[in-house]
Amino acid sequence: MPELMAGENLSGVPETLRQERSVLRSRFSPRQSSRSLLRQHCALLDKSLRKIWRQTAAEHEQSVTRLSLIAVGGYGRGALFPGSDLDLLILTPPALSEDEEQFIHFFLTALWNLQMEVGSSVRSVQECLEKAREDLSIASTFLEARYLYGSRELLAQLKETLRANPPWKPEVFFAAKLAEQENRHARCSDTAFHLEPNLKEGPGGLRDIHQLQWLTGSIFGDSSLLCLRQKNLVTPEEYRQLLRAQSFLTRLRITLHYASGRHEDRLRLEQQRQLAEVLGYQERPGRSPVEQLMQKLYRAFADIMRIAAIAQENIALYLADQGSLGEDSAQPVRNTVPLPQADNPQLLQKILRLFRELAENPQSISLDALTQRALYKLRSKIQPRNLEQDPIARNEFLALLAQADGAYDSLKIMHQCGILGRLIPAFERITGRIQHDLFHVYTVDQHTLFLLRNIGLLHKQEETRMSVLKQAWAQVDKPELLVLAGLFHDIGKGRGGDHSQIGAQEVRRFARRLQLSARDTELMIWLVEQHLQMSTVSQRRDLEDPQVIQDFARMVGDERHLAYLLLLTVADMRATNPDLWNDWKGLLLSTLYRATATELQQEDRSRQDLPHIVRDRQENALQCLTQEEQIRARVFWQHLSGAYFSRYSENELLWHIQQILAHKSRKTLVAVRAHQPEGSEILIYGPDRPGLFQQITGALDRQALNIIDARIDTSEDGRAIDTFLVIDNSHAFARTEQADQDLAARLRGIIEGETESKPHFGLRHRDPRHRFFAQRPAEIRVDNHALSRYTLLEVRAADHLGLLYRVGEVLRTLQLNIHGAKVSTFGERVEDTFFILNERGRQLTETQSKKLTGTLDEMLNGQSQ
Repeated sequence: MPELMAGENLSGVPETLRQERSVLRSRFSPRQSSRSLLRQHCALLDKSLRKIWRQTAAEHEQSVTRLSLIAVGGYGRGALFPGSDLDLLILTPPALSEDEEQFIHFFLTALWNLQMEVGSSVRSVQECLEKAREDLSIASTFLEARYLYGSRELLAQLKETLRANPPWKPEVFFAAKLAEQENRHARCSDTAFHLEPNLKEGPGGLRDIHQLQWLTGSIFGDSSLLCLRQKNLVTPEEYRQLLRAQSFLTRLRITLHYASGRHEDRLRLEQQRQLAEVLGYQERPGRSPVEQLMQKLYRAFADIMRIAAIAQENIALYLADQGSLGEDSAQPVRNTVPLPQADNPQLLQKILRLFRELAENPQSISLDALTQRALYKLRSKIQPRNLEQDPIARNEFLALLAQADGAYDSLKIMHQCGILGRLIPAFERITGRIQHDLFHVYTVDQHTLFLLRNIGLLHKQEETRMSVLKQAWAQVDKPELLVLAGLFHDIGKGRGGDHSQIGAQEVRRFARRLQLSARDTELMIWLVEQHLQMSTVSQRRDLEDPQVIQDFARMVGDERHLAYLLLLTVADMRATNPDLWNDWKGLLLSTLYRATATELQQEDRSRQDLPHIVRDRQENALQCLTQEEQIRARVFWQHLSGAYFSRYSENELLWHIQQILAHKSRKTLVAVRAHQPEGSEILIYGPDRPGLFQQITGALDRQALNIIDARIDTSEDGRAIDTFLVIDNSHAFARTEQADQDLAARLRGIIEGETESKPHFGLRHRDPRHRFFAQRPAEIRVDNHALSRYTLLEVRAADHLGLLYRVGEVLRTLQLNIHGAKVSTFGERVEDTFFILNERGRQLTETQSKKLTGTLDEMLNGQSQ
């Protein structure tokens, strides 16, 4: 046997393949058939692999007529994307000769040496059958096996063996593939409508189409989408829609692979503009190329999900009719609901009655594929004015919305069938509309639907940590108004201007169509206009400032408005990004709700005198101290202003004084305790000095602790009393007592100068999404009117390590004092709020405000960033 290395005479293959791929890429355009490019790409690889197979056999003078080279997976389907791997099967006889084993080794080594991205397996026909029985994915790939070279008889034998001895019975294969799909969808949060969707694996992605092909291959022996049409599993219109959606996703995925230079299936933010331009989208009034691309993508996802659900349900019914489903299997039920003809004058009221019944009994009523298909066809017969002309239809729709627990289920299907957008045309405009920001992770329509789902969950009292929700629900006399406000709260997005005001105009118009009372209309308009206010006040204002509560109570007006607003706010915040909600935000909302409710219940809403507040809180705290401690506490408190006592609860004041009185050392006091419902509360007491805030924030940053609240006070004798509420960025909220003691010791050492600690600088997150939004300039706002005592400084920026430290350094340099801070994190973006005074203990002058704004802008948006 010649002593030749595998691939020695194949050195030109990679370059030839690279050139031919480059030619394919240069010819690819938005007008070219994506299927044509995939077939041509496969043909290039087919030719190269056959050449390598022949050349390897010739170089080693081996006869390999008993072996067969087979393409499987996407390559087997003839749909090989530019960045995808090659999936190969070398099919062998039951026993291999020594020469055949050596050939296989040389062939695979040649592929490796030629740097071809290959996934390979070597199996006999019997081994293929055994592996297919063990692994559902392997069984699926064999349905797409395609001959490349070698023995055709072996491939024919494999197919006949799999046909005569199916590794999975069709009904078992069907059930297993549906379970596999459900798990895959769950990994994508059960929605395709992410800001950065997965074109292949997400719901409505290409894998859902592959699923249909695997099912038809297993059950009918034909792994083609045409089989769906031929077997009447989908209508001709649905078949055409499915092909259009598949073609669009295929073209987009090809473009994504070319743009990224690798196998990439997630459409990242930073790539969306480039791909929109490559695919020929042009700027339009009010619609950027990215928005047009993504809206078409999301609608393609929706078409695939809708049609795939219909096809899969029809396959289940086919299996049941054939008697293929065993007694233990869940038998599909034909639940086709008779619907009126398109020209029936009672069409709308009958459709809405169906959805009202579904909302009332979401667990016992379901709509099968035939009903949903019929509803989709009827959508064009529905006009918004029909509600005005049909009082029965109006009543049915309002009764549907009044079912807080079940409205989401009905509205979701109405949206899928295109009916919701016909009743509310403005909702159709937000379907598939992206939200390019750091905290919304869903399209506007999906975010809205998730909000409605959350309203139902809140009504079921599934949020047990916020007891105020039960109080709020007691004030809700018409749940339908809350659901309608949720439907319209973001409906004005994407039109320019204030989306809350645009939404208020839309809900006013729709309320007129529903002929709602003036009282109910006013509430809905107000909720849409003010739906952001409660989260803003709770997270960016000093809730211990009586003026803040009074101003908010004045805006709310009464407890009914307050209750509706709380429920809408919680549902909205939790639907924005499930990873961003935490108990701290719930606690802030609860605090604001209770304080505002108390304010509204007072007949005399005039501000209580500060001396009375101070006296009451001091006396209540003193009751828990010994007589000697009470004397010392009174002496100590003489050096503190009344504002200190107004900003802390009695429990907090008691903890402070107990720690301070027990502190015997001259060193700085650092005490840490667990804070309910999460995080840790840190008390720092010692001599005040410039730069103390930076030292503390830098030290906390080094410990990966995220500051979410800070209150800064200085006594008349120059002592600082600073408190920080922190959350562990590792999400280890339940910190042990020892961990808190260790933290206190580290902070004390840094403050006393025993150890050095500077914060990290740079982006906190390194993922592409964060880098994309980090390019946006920071927003800086200085306001002397929002708070009665302090100047309000707001900084909105990408979440940078050391951000608080750097802002504190600017304030120190300008001789401005921080008296409090709140930090809200929304994904990779933070909104930091500071309560500050100038060197004279007053609000900033206009000159100081301009100087502060300019300095921060230069620091955050200039070269230093």
